[in-house]
Amino acid sequence: MAEAPWELPATLLERAEGDFVDACRRGPDELVYFLLNVGDGDTQLLLLPVDPHSGQRRAAVVDVATVGKLPALLESLAAEGILPPLDTSGLFPVVVGTHPHTDHLAGMPEFLGRFGGQVEQYWEPGYYHPSGAFMETMVALEQHRGIIHVQPTSGTSCYLGNVKLTVLAPGVGLSNRFDTYGTEVNDASVALKVEFPAGRVAWQPDEREPEHRNRVYLRLDAPWSIILGADAQTTSWAQAAVDFPQLHRGRNPVLYQELRAAQGRDHLQAQILKVSHHASKHGINLELVERIKPRLALVSSVAGGGRYNFPHLLALEAIREALEPTTTKASARSPDHDLGIHYTGARTQAADGAGQALGSIALIVPTKRNARLRLGRLGDEADDPVDLARSRRLVRLHA
Repeated sequence: MAEAPWELPATLLERAEGDFVDACRRGPDELVYFLLNVGDGDTQLLLLPVDPHSGQRRAAVVDVATVGKLPALLESLAAEGILPPLDTSGLFPVVVGTHPHTDHLAGMPEFLGRFGGQVEQYWEPGYYHPSGAFMETMVALEQHRGIIHVQPTSGTSCYLGNVKLTVLAPGVGLSNRFDTYGTEVNDASVALKVEFPAGRVAWQPDEREPEHRNRVYLRLDAPWSIILGADAQTTSWAQAAVDFPQLHRGRNPVLYQELRAAQGRDHLQAQILKVSHHASKHGINLELVERIKPRLALVSSVAGGGRYNFPHLLALEAIREALEPTTTKASARSPDHDLGIHYTGARTQAADGAGQALGSIALIVPTKRNARLRLGRLGDEADDPVDLARSRRLVRLHA
């Protein structure tokens, strides 16, 4: 019997006691991304690099699918000294509720009720939905009047130190349709691009007065990029392709080189993709994945089951074909883990099909592009709290 695509050989994982915690301590300038195992839903956490002024990390949150799991992880991170005390002012500069579906917002009222005083901005698309989770979230925002409430559209950007958030969707045209011609709620999702390191400040000599130096801002070329697709579907991605046109060589390679030299780039390219809509058949297509060109494709879903039977074979085949074209070669496909496709609901391989849960994904992003990404699995079931000590590191991210 063939192994399921979300089963991983145990030999590809290694455990070292306290390895993940130690890695976070050794790399205070690095970005840490969590995709929590919450079943068919999304909960994501970004640990920002240590602020040079405060000497502490801050965090950004994108969706909270369940009650309890994220707060417990935050408590563990604070207890280990990776995050400051959880009552620190401004600990969460940005919190995003990507769209009003319960599998993304069920835990948001609890989160805001507990940490609302430490949240600076709350982003959501402005799509009204009569779900209980959405209404309770809006009530929590009313109770915390100090939170800046933002309804961003494509092109909105925000710098959190040297981490840049750019909104890819919804486009302005879609947003204008929310209350008129209508937009499917998944296509209202706030899809984000995270870039790191996005820039730095440097000192340069003044040409007219060499003894003086000027402080200048440098936008770094080709930073690490993560696309967080939320539940965006075909309509939303089509609009994003219009809002962020692709940089083509076309018939004018000289112009292409000039644009590249001016740091022109394709905003829909990224090394890491959090696959939209849990890899449903409507959330992703071949052309989009070919344009993104991810080295890692992360899927948040119950592997091979769950309420909606995500991930869908059509979406997985599109991702696989984009990462390893075989249609013209008739060659055998590599296993998903060798292609860089990883599932929160994945398990270790076992003859009886009852392997151990691999659980939440923790990705450590280094400051330099020529350094290696490190991906850890935290071993939790969807209903379990995260135990940082159980982290196991993936020996190789892809073949």
